[in-house]
Amino acid sequence: MRGIESIVGAYLALIIVIGTVAGLYIWSKNSTLYLKENIDTASIRLQHILYPPVLSLNYSETGSLLLTIQPRIPIQVKEIIVRDLNGDLLHYESLNVFINSSYTVRVPVAEEPFLILVVSGENVVYYYNPREDPNLANAPEYIKSKNYVDSELISYLANNHNSTSKPAVAVLTDHGYKLHAGTVSTTLYSQPEFREFLFLNGPVDCNSVKIQVSTATYYDLPCNCNLSSRFHWVTYGLYSRLSTNPYYQLTTPYYFVQSGNVLIIGLGLTGGTNPHNYFQVYRLLRYTGSDPVQINVTVKIRGYYISSRGDLQPAQLDFIPVVYLYDADTSPYNPVTLATGYWARGDFKLWTKRLPLETTYVTVNSVEFWSKTYTVTVNPLEIGVKSLLILVGLEIINTSGRAVYIEIEISVESI
Repeated sequence: MRGIESIVGAYLALIIVIGTVAGLYIWSKNSTLYLKENIDTASIRLQHILYPPVLSLNYSETGSLLLTIQPRIPIQVKEIIVRDLNGDLLHYESLNVFINSSYTVRVPVAEEPFLILVVSGENVVYYYNPREDPNLANAPEYIKSKNYVDSELISYLANNHNSTSKPAVAVLTDHGYKLHAGTVSTTLYSQPEFREFLFLNGPVDCNSVKIQVSTATYYDLPCNCNLSSRFHWVTYGLYSRLSTNPYYQLTTPYYFVQSGNVLIIGLGLTGGTNPHNYFQVYRLLRYTGSDPVQINVTVKIRGYYISSRGDLQPAQLDFIPVVYLYDADTSPYNPVTLATGYWARGDFKLWTKRLPLETTYVTVNSVEFWSKTYTVTVNPLEIGVKSLLILVGLEIINTSGRAVYIEIEISVESI
């Protein structure tokens, strides 16, 4: 009898152990899933914090304000809230819309100063900041220094070419520089026809999906560059880094850094085991209006390396100054290229118009800045639109065959 009790006891102990182990397994599995869900949610929230949308105001002839939300990454906008400076609610609007391009909503005007809040689906709250509004890029400091909207700011919008009936050109300085890095075959580049193809016709990305035909493999379009590294906007929020901090400064050869208004491409991109020799550097503008507008574009560029003695030595660069016109709802995050595969799908859009500012590419080989100012006329009616994204900048080939520093400065002003 005692032997049976021992056996029963052993079975009960085994059942308890199995139950405990199973319970621990289920708890561990659920905890892992819960942790993964929380990490995924936190990652999405972090993305929306690091890439806030651009919020801008226009004054409507009806006496209200138009808030334009230009997302840097696709975003779910849950609600728009207007509060006075004491926190009291003045206006609430539930939207629950998913936007991946420009979206405009009407906001009522209050008599007292007020704050405009945009709440995302991830409960990230974005405050309208006059200093970050591209429509206020040329406003006096006493307007831009406000952190709220008041009658003085509204009057400025109404009277200074920022109403919905007047055109405006704004440089989106909060984006910094738009940089893409890639490679071009040095063998092909030695052929003059290829250089003309690249600089005058425009870049065609070879980093694409290939089409298998019989036993041979073909690209679906001819190509002239491989944009393998897409760094998008350089400063003002990218990975929450300040504009004076190098990107990926894990070792001495940094990738790139913005110093003042100058973009410096470093040895981390032009050298190493996988050097890049092709670069696209642009500034972004937004134009609203149907009338032709003229802008002055000033570009400066130089290339150099540092000798063993510590002095600067020139590095040869070939480049073309260029202007691209895009529909206003185009995402600025894709590289500027005729896409041949992956980038040809989804939300990719080709440029509407490409304007090389020279009849052929320019070559420099000096430690001094090469500089030139161009006057460009943009006419939206030529391409049948009333609002444009404009990219102005340089497309550059490092022909020196070595790791170098490339410094670029691009400034734009409307005439």
